[in-house]
Amino acid sequence: MEKVSIKPEWVRGDCIGKGAFGTVSVAADKADGRVFAVKSVELSSGSTCQAEALENEIRILSSLSSPYVVGYLGDDTTCEQGAAASCRNLHMECLPGGTAAELGAGVDERSLRSYTWCVLSALRYVHGKGIVHCDVKGRNVLLGPGPGSAKLADFGSAVELGSGVSPRGSPLWMAPEVIRGEYQGPESDVWSLGCTVIEMSTGKPAWEDRGVDTLCRIGYSGELPELPTQLSELGRDFVGKCLRREVSERWSCDQLLQHPFVASCSPPSLVSDWSPRCVLDSFDLNYSDEEEDQQTFDETDAKERIGKLASNAGKIGNQMEEEREGTSSEYHEPVRTEEGSCRRSSEYSDAMPTGEVSGGTNWEFRYSNGLSMEEADGFEMVSETAR
Repeated sequence: MEKVSIKPEWVRGDCIGKGAFGTVSVAADKADGRVFAVKSVELSSGSTCQAEALENEIRILSSLSSPYVVGYLGDDTTCEQGAAASCRNLHMECLPGGTAAELGAGVDERSLRSYTWCVLSALRYVHGKGIVHCDVKGRNVLLGPGPGSAKLADFGSAVELGSGVSPRGSPLWMAPEVIRGEYQGPESDVWSLGCTVIEMSTGKPAWEDRGVDTLCRIGYSGELPELPTQLSELGRDFVGKCLRREVSERWSCDQLLQHPFVASCSPPSLVSDWSPRCVLDSFDLNYSDEEEDQQTFDETDAKERIGKLASNAGKIGNQMEEEREGTSSEYHEPVRTEEGSCRRSSEYSDAMPTGEVSGGTNWEFRYSNGLSMEEADGFEMVSETAR
């Protein structure tokens, strides 16, 4: 049984991101002021799905070590002052640049190539370990301090190759075979990468969010997302190699790393003059044994200091909160080719009812908390035929 720490050796700061599988906060070590990110799930209020996803992420992330995958720093279970329940926590490195989803449409192609190279390198490493990420998208690509540097994050939906679990991920980035419930492997991550490159280039998801109708288009039509006009010919060709509807025709990560769009990229610097320690030096965030009696006062003060760091170090997923409050995005209508037919359905409702797509498969949408398909993290589908 996991030991619960009443007085953790770290201080929780401001929330910098919320998703279906937990809350991410910036935190600092009491001993040396080292800054890190902590993803937490309250064990009493969090659903079994949330807790299982976090345990899955802890298990997988702790087995990985790559400069292009967000670093695992530890995990614990805490019962913090003022908390209604104990929290299960994953400690990760904190990157200052926000996410690729926040780039907007103004990213230059040189940076786009470098970010793509980083994610490709991460996927090649992860796939080599027999792991499928299952949720590659802009919000799960964290931007580093160095120009063009990025790391793949959020392994809550990740699975071991051949594990036979239900299809999972974020619908607008899902590969056709995943939508159909046929297969989810490294090739499916490559499709999601293609959608992510479009997202980084345009500032929008590759597909318009029309709910079950969009699932139908992705899984059962012959359509492909529209390629951004601002992408170079090389970029468009690269994305085309990712977005092959036939799994066997899709390029592997090894092949894509040899593509001229990214082959000329050199590994970006993952180190810069930016340092969480340097930032916090000005706030004098230090603890000693003599200060133990003043812990409550010091922790409150430290949270305020860390909040300043969080506001300067980049936003990680907080636009999800804005969208929950009614802010919506406008999307383009992406169609490149069309083969066959697909039965259209009505507009997607926030209630996310069970929807039927062509082929007679009845899918249950596990996230019924009012999120759109763009917002949903760790989406899992279960077909009635699989129950």
